[in-house]
Amino acid sequence: MKFSRFRASTLALLAIAAGAVLAFALPAGAAVSVQSESPSVAVLNLGGKARLDANGAVVFAPVKVACTPGSYTTVSVEVTQAVGNGIAKGEKTLDIRTCTGDEQKLNVAVTPDQRPFRKGVAFGSATLQVCDNRGCKTVYDEHNIEIVK
Repeated sequence: MKFSRFRASTLALLAIAAGAVLAFALPAGAAVSVQSESPSVAVLNLGGKARLDANGAVVFAPVKVACTPGSYTTVSVEVTQAVGNGIAKGEKTLDIRTCTGDEQKLNVAVTPDQRPFRKGVAFGSATLQVCDNRGCKTVYDEHNIEIVK
């Protein structure tokens, strides 16, 4: 009878110890899992003024971006402007190879397809696509911009 009491109390103690180990180990493992699956970073801001250069052959559109470190990231900027009875329109896409997660400032050179840009109001559209091992995230920023000299 003494032997089975000893065995029962030993088993109870082992069960309590195993439960305590599991109770402390599971939340820590869960925290590591959540931490390693933080969301992708994709932030985009198209500036309000683009600088005209080379007699309208190019505008430099300011863009602020932030992207996930180690991701494959592209930014595209399109500028469309009514010029006389026609349209001046151009687009530029860049690969961003140095994503740090912090904000980066870019001046994207957009060249028109047919007619030159001129000073005045235009419409700007920017797209940022960030792809990593969790998939791709795309964000947009589009609004009127002012083309200035």
